[in-house]
Amino acid sequence: MIKNLSILFFIVLFNCTSNPFWKDNPSKKITIQGNVVAESRASDTPVFVFVEGLNVFSQTDTSGFYSIELPNLELETGNFSGAVKVFYYMHNYKIEYSNLYITSGRLTGSQTDFDKDGVLLETVSLKKLLSLDLSLNGSWNRSNGDSLRFSLILTSFEEPVSFVSYVNVLPDPLRHVPSGVLLKSMQNNVVYYDKNDADIIVHKDIPSNETVLFDYNISADGFFPFEVNDYISIDQQIMENGLYHVLPYIFVIQENIPDEMFLYMGISNAQNISDLHLDMPIDMPLKTILIQ
Repeated sequence: MIKNLSILFFIVLFNCTSNPFWKDNPSKKITIQGNVVAESRASDTPVFVFVEGLNVFSQTDTSGFYSIELPNLELETGNFSGAVKVFYYMHNYKIEYSNLYITSGRLTGSQTDFDKDGVLLETVSLKKLLSLDLSLNGSWNRSNGDSLRFSLILTSFEEPVSFVSYVNVLPDPLRHVPSGVLLKSMQNNVVYYDKNDADIIVHKDIPSNETVLFDYNISADGFFPFEVNDYISIDQQIMENGLYHVLPYIFVIQENIPDEMFLYMGISNAQNISDLHLDMPIDMPLKTILIQ
């Protein structure tokens, strides 16, 4: 009888999903936090914060503070160990990152950029690469067939800047005219762009400490919605009168930016014009125009 009970106890013990005498310590929840500042700000756009490898993200608040709770780092093969990078991104600023070291699902005791509790040791400062500002009239009257004319002022700082943008290719003489303009309705959030003028995408370089002027000239009937489907009415397909947010498409090229970071912003292809470009964090004065 005693022998049978011993066998039964042995079977129960090793078929339990957890040990009845002790429990494996779960990995401690990790929260990292810190402050990020962007120099020479022209807006209150938050900085996008992305933890590469763990694919979690957040953004700074109005004071530049961020806090991110990392996911459960317990894996079937053991707790996560390794080094990850915490990226700080704003489109027209130089991207920066901090190193975070994790051992067996917990913060490693020896850190370089964070303390043992996940607090960033020093404020991260982002350097501005390119300032963008629009010079446009506050209204556009299309009734006379007048085109939309405005200028984009681009100014580089300490480093040369490379970017891509769209141009309209015109003949006689052959020339490239800036294009690729997004207009977002402040009434119904439908986004329009100059579909017929955005012919090709071109690469441009600006030397350090230089200002470049782009002059736009778009016909009165040149704007179309990005998507024409059952959710957009016939009336919405024709750009209505009203107030619009104006944003020319410019994509600043930088090295060492994780491709998946843009996916977590909701942008599948950052180097193509789309309505999702409006979701990219960019420091630029918000300009609107009343279209009549």
